[in-house]
Amino acid sequence: MSEEAATEAAERPPEETAPHRRTRGFGTALLGLLSLIAIGLAGYVFWRVEWANPAAAVETRLNDRLAGLRITLNDARSTSEAELTARIAQVEETLAEQGDAFDATRTAFADAVAEQRRQAPPDARDWRLAEVEYLLRVANNRVLLERDATTAERLLEAADLILEELDDYALFDVRALLAEERLALREAGAANAQTLFLRLEALKDGLGELPARIPEYFGAPAAPPRPDTPATVPEEPVSAWDALLDRLSGLYEFRTRDGIAPRPLLRPDEAVYLEFNLRLALERAQLGALRSDGLLYRESLAAALGWVDEHLDAESPAVQGLREEIDALLRFDVEAALPDISRSLARLRELAPAALTPGPERGP
Repeated sequence: MSEEAATEAAERPPEETAPHRRTRGFGTALLGLLSLIAIGLAGYVFWRVEWANPAAAVETRLNDRLAGLRITLNDARSTSEAELTARIAQVEETLAEQGDAFDATRTAFADAVAEQRRQAPPDARDWRLAEVEYLLRVANNRVLLERDATTAERLLEAADLILEELDDYALFDVRALLAEERLALREAGAANAQTLFLRLEALKDGLGELPARIPEYFGAPAAPPRPDTPATVPEEPVSAWDALLDRLSGLYEFRTRDGIAPRPLLRPDEAVYLEFNLRLALERAQLGALRSDGLLYRESLAAALGWVDEHLDAESPAVQGLREEIDALLRFDVEAALPDISRSLARLRELAPAALTPGPERGP
């Protein structure tokens, strides 16, 4: 025997014996039986799930499908919201840039047009707008400096008529503001300081002609006959002196009201001081009207009215007219607030700056 044959015989496994072959076959049969049992159980479970309770199986599949769809929808929504937010931010940024560019272009165009109009000679429309601006400025001065609401309302009306003749829709806002300001001036009810000043000045002119209060004389009433005096009783002779006194005492009778002391009459030289006092009181009332000082205005007129009632003739028509005029002036409110009418002027300057502001230092 060669060495190769001996080596191959040594490496060959020993042949299995009969008991070993029987044991191995039994294990293989047992394993196959267990596999068949497992397959049967799996089939039974599948049958129970799929065929024994089909509604539950369908519901389970639907729930799983619905859960999957919700997850997909949530993911898609989150992605869409993020993309939409980014898109909106990008669009807003683009719009802001375009808006800034548009504003810059409009400003440059307006400046170019304004510069061209400044260099060009003014036309009829520019002159009319300048006239409207002048009227509005004067109206504001009348309200702020002189509290003349009536004249200011008329100036606003004249400016509105000019704008109506221009028939420019671009100036519609100015006309709307003018209508509001005119209505506010009419509803303010404030006293016109200039009118009050002139009315008080007219009262001062006639103070020197007012008559002073004079005493009242009354004839002595005849004494009634005494009923207990017999007609046959002879009268006692009256002396000439007693008759003269009776005759003098019957020429007048001075009466006073109960509880009020008689007021002394003014001497001719004191009447001049009364005129000065009345004139000073009326001038103080004028100052109160110009300053919108209601306390000074009312107290001055009240003092003048007291002197008129105390020292002047109440029966005189001139004194009665003076008293009625002072009573009427006391009813005016010199402290009433006047409305602001500068909005129309500001709006006009915004709409037509080239025609209204040719110079850099042009004021209101």
